Amino acid sequence: MQQVTNERTGGQILIDQLLINEVDSIFAVPGESYLAALDALYGARNQIKLITCRQEGGATFMAEAFGKVTGKPGVCFVTRGPGACNASIAVHTAMQDSTPLVLFVGQVARNMSGREAFQEIDFSKMFAPPVTKLAVQIEDPCRIPEIVHHAFRTALSGRPGPVVVALPEDMLTEKCTANDGLKASAVRPQTSPAQVAQVRKALEKASRPIMILGGGGWSPEACKNIEKFSVKNKLPTAVSFRRQDLFDNHNEFYIGDLSTGVDPALSQRIKGADLLLVVGARMGEITTQGYSVINTPVPDTTMIHVYAEALEFGKVFQPEIAVLSGMDSFSLEASAMPGLERVPWEDWANDARSDYLKTLEPDEVEGPLDPAFIVNLLQQKLPSNTIVTVDAGNFSGWAHRFWRFKHPQTELGPTAGAMGYSVPAGVAAQIARPSQQVVSFVGDGGFMMTGQELATALQHDSKPLIILFNNNMYGTIRMHQEKYYPGRVIGTGLSNPDFKSVALAYGAHGERVTRNEEFEPALTRALGSNKASLIELITDPEQITTKTTITKLRTAAQSQASS
Repeated sequence: MQQVTNERTGGQILIDQLLINEVDSIFAVPGESYLAALDALYGARNQIKLITCRQEGGATFMAEAFGKVTGKPGVCFVTRGPGACNASIAVHTAMQDSTPLVLFVGQVARNMSGREAFQEIDFSKMFAPPVTKLAVQIEDPCRIPEIVHHAFRTALSGRPGPVVVALPEDMLTEKCTANDGLKASAVRPQTSPAQVAQVRKALEKASRPIMILGGGGWSPEACKNIEKFSVKNKLPTAVSFRRQDLFDNHNEFYIGDLSTGVDPALSQRIKGADLLLVVGARMGEITTQGYSVINTPVPDTTMIHVYAEALEFGKVFQPEIAVLSGMDSFSLEASAMPGLERVPWEDWANDARSDYLKTLEPDEVEGPLDPAFIVNLLQQKLPSNTIVTVDAGNFSGWAHRFWRFKHPQTELGPTAGAMGYSVPAGVAAQIARPSQQVVSFVGDGGFMMTGQELATALQHDSKPLIILFNNNMYGTIRMHQEKYYPGRVIGTGLSNPDFKSVALAYGAHGERVTRNEEFEPALTRALGSNKASLIELITDPEQITTKTTITKLRTAAQSQASS
């Protein structure tokens, strides 16, 4: 976009900066506090698509998912007070997931500030780091180009994450003459030859190495290069929680994901490794099973930690070698490194791969509908580049265990564990990538939190396939009750609507499936509907995870209590 310096309102200057930063989609719930920005968007309606959402939490989840699938900052507008509070869950998700996001929040007029005016909140305090990377309020419209550029660069650079920018409504209507800014780009540290030499030297000494990938800031090219590095050195590679799309799961050196339902064999292998090459992952609570599979603060094995923010080194684990680098740079340098002359861990790698392949064999389940059968059939019928969005809940174990990811930027799931993520994420993913199939896995509890965004999908011609697991309860919490408070179940049962009828009421295609043999024809009808569709799966409440039942949990708890 051509830069201009003529007199404009703050709202117009703001939208001009978004155009300069190549923003083509904005997710929003409209509010009176940023009417001037909405008016400026009217003038740019042929360049920026405004997706009107139904609730600010859903809108910001959409922006977060858009950031995951594109690598560009997702952009969302919400109004002050209640709007910002609703949005905060997705801001937290973007921070824990290292997703680039810029949230613009309408604010009270400057002459009302500090008086607890209608819906007033001090957003620079509410969203202060570590909730975000940056929270700022624009007081002067002439500084909009400066602050918007800083917001986008901050969201993209180092460890990606969310930025919140508050917009006083009178600032947006005030006119001034301001010079436009430049397009912001990511700034990330680069890997040095000396660091690559350190990594190589450590690998040469190893006999049981494992590489663990995770975090944000990965481009498709970076994923391709890190896979080259793994293959060249026959390096067994695992991924952190909900980052399975970073490495082709069909590759012979992929050995599984460190998730809530982690394979015990993989956990033991992590404990037994003599070198952990951690690239991009923070090694948080889920990935390390409550910081139990690796000793803190000093691991009892050699750890090399590659990360784009120096503050992460030693935050929990103190690595022997810390490599400050962005993922693009490290993966490129690692892939160019000559392969090792001696690789003594071939049997170690083969055994790790065999353990992973065993996890793909479904456990026997009771009842007429097997979730593993559903996931496997979906994968057979849908393209390999299908984008999968996953909500929080025990049902997600089937998606994580049985779906085999082949392409980057095809897994969208909240590592923050936020329920209500999957439906809005699926809507946004389909808007971002209209030529790709999107399938959204969600539980009955999660759908009831943000399922109204199905209306957004219909309004904006987004066509995700929603697979809804209905067991009439908050399954994860019920599981923990059965384990730790046997016989004292309370608060986890749900009375649900007729989800098929809900989908039809929104104008989507709706199906209900109670048996395995009903699923394929229902899927064919859903995919043939050429619109957003929902298939409700009536699952057995007894089958609480992919590996166990409520009865088995109770028996184990009673046995432990009596011993």
